[in-house]
Amino acid sequence: MNEKVRENARVSTKTIPYSEAKKRSDIQQFFGDKYSESVRVVQIGGTVDVKGEAELDGYSMELCGGTHVRSTNEIGAFRIVREEAIAAGIRRIEAVAGDAARQWAKDEAERQQKKFEMLARKKSDVAALPVFEERAETRAMLDKIDLRAAHLEKIEADVREWEKKGAKASEAQLKSRAAEIANELATTHAAKGNVVAEVKDADAKLLQAVGDALKSKIKGPIFLAGAANGRVALLAIVPKELSSKFQANKLIQEIAPIVGGKGGGRPENAQGSGSDVGKIEMALAEAERLITATQL
Repeated sequence: MNEKVRENARVSTKTIPYSEAKKRSDIQQFFGDKYSESVRVVQIGGTVDVKGEAELDGYSMELCGGTHVRSTNEIGAFRIVREEAIAAGIRRIEAVAGDAARQWAKDEAERQQKKFEMLARKKSDVAALPVFEERAETRAMLDKIDLRAAHLEKIEADVREWEKKGAKASEAQLKSRAAEIANELATTHAAKGNVVAEVKDADAKLLQAVGDALKSKIKGPIFLAGAANGRVALLAIVPKELSSKFQANKLIQEIAPIVGGKGGGRPENAQGSGSDVGKIEMALAEAERLITATQL
């Protein structure tokens, strides 16, 4: 499209009978539109006769009564900004040209800057975004937008890979810490056959990891509580063979209100949360009472 614009091809017109236009497969017309007996053909490129009318030999010809540029160079820089399917076998493009393309480039540069800042907040050492010059010639602005887009795509891929590695490292660290805590709890509670304990500086994710590591070591019920960032996390695990006596979800539903919260889940595994960190000991005492009473 931009190559054709730079060719500065003449735009010309000619009025012909619609019956003649219908015979020409190279003249575009819109199905569903109603045309009069005479129609106006707009031609891009091709030749004109002595009257300045189109000879209908251009590379683009269509039926149109609207206004048009006198030559393709008047269109200026052209940029496709959207493309989509609108019907079976039919796609539509939306584009900007001239001053609108220039404004689009400025707006796109702002969107790119915001995206870059978001990525830089995640990973501070990302490569700087190429500078966008608002006073540059329009085509140079559009080229810079493409350069910045490619740069952002690479940064986004780098950040995604970095986050993936970080997540794997965090998960491995979490499992390692959980296994260590689970071993300690299994040792200190081996004689009881169940575990009711507080895990220091633990959120729901750590509690679940500890519970998962602990349930293969302890055959009885497990109730854990922890606090992180001013929030209380609760976890209850009940072996399936004991679910006829009591259920993890019911245990959580009874204890969570003590710490100003609520929770739920399955009979074998349930979680809860609350906001009253000062009531953790009270919650653990109630869990101990309920589990002991049920096991008697």
